[in-house]
Amino acid sequence: MNMKDWLRDLEREIDRRVTAAARRGHLVTADELLETRVAPNGELVHFSIRGTLEEGDGSQDPGWMEPA
Repeated sequence: MNMKDWLRDLEREIDRRVTAAARRGHLVTADELLETRVAPNGELVHFSIRGTLEEGDGSQDPGWMEPA
């Protein structure tokens, strides 16, 4: 899988989980964890559903979720 497709899939998963947490109105244990994924290029990507809900997804930042 190439980096662009991997990032797209990860972004979709995060969006789906954030939406589910918002609909529930509360976080579950898995939402609290800092998760790490290894990108196809070997880079570690860290995220948490709680962090995304509290701080936003960073999409306003230049280069957000763009392949290196």
